[in-house]
Amino acid sequence: MRSKLLLLLFAFVVDAPFAFALCAPKRPFCEALPDRSNPNAAIFVGLVEEIVTAPALVLPRAAPGNSSSDVAQGRLPSRRYPVVRLQVQETFSWAASGDFSMRLTSDVFVDGEPMHVPDMHPGELWLVEADRSPTDEQWYTSSCQRSERASEAANELLVLRTWAAGKTLPAHFSGQVLARSTSRYAPDVRVNLRGEKSFSAVSDSQGRFLIDNVLPGVYEASTEAPMDTVPLQIDLTKSWCAERTLFIK
Repeated sequence: MRSKLLLLLFAFVVDAPFAFALCAPKRPFCEALPDRSNPNAAIFVGLVEEIVTAPALVLPRAAPGNSSSDVAQGRLPSRRYPVVRLQVQETFSWAASGDFSMRLTSDVFVDGEPMHVPDMHPGELWLVEADRSPTDEQWYTSSCQRSERASEAANELLVLRTWAAGKTLPAHFSGQVLARSTSRYAPDVRVNLRGEKSFSAVSDSQGRFLIDNVLPGVYEASTEAPMDTVPLQIDLTKSWCAERTLFIK
């Protein structure tokens, strides 16, 4: 009984379905350009004007005549979100000029409050990616999305501004080469990108490689060293970049 109560207490403190969730790898904007046809996805540059902290925690109470605590019954507190109000400075997708309010959320909640949310402060300029929930019509952003301080987003802003102007940037293919046998990144491995035209590069001391100025098209990525997987298909017809880890034996 005691162990069951401890588990229920843990579920009360940390919302179990979210406690161990991990963010999917973020795809840069050059690989996943904005979709202006989606009214529930906003991308813009905004000046943080105000942060409203999450409401105070109000613990759920047991029903009249029920002596069991809500913790013992596994009830969780209501979700409480900090809210950010921004002034939109530059818009790329579904964010009109003026005030924009959004909730900060996370994959991890403690006492109903999201943890590890974007660290925003009044006066800062941010590149924001936000989604509108069809359930409550509220806008949300999290550390799992591509929101970051504008001062740290020079490459992403270059991509977005070029795209918004109806222009394109030369495509590139980058990543790292990892040796399965040693679980280490492998230097001096030639990476080939083959399509209508072929390109190649050699990995550096950290296993990193970069192939610049790739023409639009569908390619097959492989290494001259024996690969531990089949060659990868890299589609650069609608995106301007791709980043992958290539595994060798």
